[in-house]
Amino acid sequence: MVKTFYLSNGLKVAMEYMPQYRSVSMGVWVKAGSVNENKQTNGMAHVIEHMLFKGTEKRTARELADAMTEIGGNMDAYTTKEYTCFYTKTLYEHLFYAIDILGDMLSNSKIDENDLKKELGVIAEEIDMYDDSPEDIVHERLQEVIWREHSLGYLISGDKQTVLGFKRQDVLDFMKQYYTADRMTIAISGYFEEARVLEALENCFGGIAPGDKVSLLEANVRIAKAKYYPSLYMQHKDVEQVHMIIAFESLDYYDPERYILSVVNSLLGGNVNSRLFQTIREEMGLSYAIYSYGSSYEKGGLFHIYAAVHPNQVRPVLKAVVDIIQKLKKELVSDRELYIVKESVKTDLIISDESTYNRISNYGKSYIHGETIETVEEAAEKIGQVTVEEVRAFVYKHFDLSQMSLSLVGDLKKLPREEMEELWMTYRTEKA
Repeated sequence: MVKTFYLSNGLKVAMEYMPQYRSVSMGVWVKAGSVNENKQTNGMAHVIEHMLFKGTEKRTARELADAMTEIGGNMDAYTTKEYTCFYTKTLYEHLFYAIDILGDMLSNSKIDENDLKKELGVIAEEIDMYDDSPEDIVHERLQEVIWREHSLGYLISGDKQTVLGFKRQDVLDFMKQYYTADRMTIAISGYFEEARVLEALENCFGGIAPGDKVSLLEANVRIAKAKYYPSLYMQHKDVEQVHMIIAFESLDYYDPERYILSVVNSLLGGNVNSRLFQTIREEMGLSYAIYSYGSSYEKGGLFHIYAAVHPNQVRPVLKAVVDIIQKLKKELVSDRELYIVKESVKTDLIISDESTYNRISNYGKSYIHGETIETVEEAAEKIGQVTVEEVRAFVYKHFDLSQMSLSLVGDLKKLPREEMEELWMTYRTEKA
């Protein structure tokens, strides 16, 4: 059972005692991601994630690294479009040390000017690494053009030249605005002593500025719903394959249809039994890697179909995907197929829920989005209620070919843009 507490500064804490474990997972979520940036600050949330590991008032960067290794090395962080997370997975006996380290990083980081200059160079190398990866480019650049007028389209890592121009005061200003207690959530799951942990959290995190809840509300209102633009993105890379994504506008994080989306994703491309995998890989032999996935945010969402193919197979794979979507619109899924798909989704949910790290991820993200926590049992029940009629209605509603986007990154020498634009527009004018 998850209990909710608040520290003296208003920072929300979700705690779940699980006596069958000796380990414990803890995470701190900060509602600060690339969606909170503008063109001048794009990449800032990611830079701050890096800088909090570069030393505090009482620990050097090396001492932080040594401390992480001492508790098992399972302390890390990541930045998304909507939040930044700092987390640890450790044994119970190391939990209070981990709380002290994370609290120190989030409360007392020095953000030294010289360290910042060095780390910006490291981040520039990271950006170059992403630019060398067609698997990353095909996804990120498509979102950039689809949401071209909204901060959801910003790259999480930011533009390299913009990032290299950041100064210490820029970092401090962003942290002052977004690294406040009202924008943070702590989640802990595993074996621990509740009273001692709450005391430790208060000592280590209670000094973080509470923030202005009115300002938080105004900030959320200012981030309007993202407008979707059907787009074609093409970039040549000197690699053997073409990485392609077909995308449609989809659900935001709160949409009640999200349970149907989970079922449709599994049915279409979420596993080896899916229609995309069985048809395009197993029957037609056109692609080794093909799958689907959704990206849901507070202000928008996309559904993606990804494939890595030989350049000669781009056209037949695109046709096969469209044919599969059209068939889903025309024919009801069988009761047997739907039962198998729903059982697969529920099984994945339940197995995932047996990890303390996955549990805190669920709690942290739910609270940072302002939702109450949904148990895996509640989600599984709603997935079990999805009907064949709802599946077809969902596909009709959300897989509108006239709104289809396409991204191609890789060996495009035999795929002239004019021809691909014509092909893309041809499919966009097809009727179901």
